[in-house]
Amino acid sequence: MRKMSALALLLLCFSTVAAQDSKKPNVLDAVTVGFELLDRDGERVSIEAFRGQNVLLAFGFTHCAHICPMIAANMARSIKAAEKAAVGVFISVDTERDSPSVTDDYALKFGDNMVGLSGSYEQVSAAAKNFNVTFVVTKSEDNYTVQHTPSIFLIGPDGSLIDVFTMSTASREIAAAML
Repeated sequence: MRKMSALALLLLCFSTVAAQDSKKPNVLDAVTVGFELLDRDGERVSIEAFRGQNVLLAFGFTHCAHICPMIAANMARSIKAAEKAAVGVFISVDTERDSPSVTDDYALKFGDNMVGLSGSYEQVSAAAKNFNVTFVVTKSEDNYTVQHTPSIFLIGPDGSLIDVFTMSTASREIAAAML
């Protein structure tokens, strides 16, 4: 009887742990793939404009000295390494300094398959919220600081989110995940 109770208790513990694990939120479930931003010509662009190709998408800003260039370069290397149709979309969160044309010029420095988008603070905030990205712009007389989530999102040709990568994920790994 004692062995049976111990076994029952052990099974109860395992089922409780399994139930807790299944309740953990999936990072991919927290993301809504969607945005409406502006291109260099002031035209509205949504994810629909990129249907039929893989999209690597990241948020950043053009005055960033270290992190954003690394993100954009990794996106460009991943696109080059992929044997699939792909585009990189760099979205600036610095709406005060980065117009859509400035952002697009910045993105194009990393490769022909890169696009820069921006828009009003409201448009960029809505896009960031959809991707569960946070950003903060802090200004003072002596300092202008922009902080943001440095993730790279891989969106499939059908517009669905495939995966989210850290900025330092190897480009061959990102390319291999493309559909």
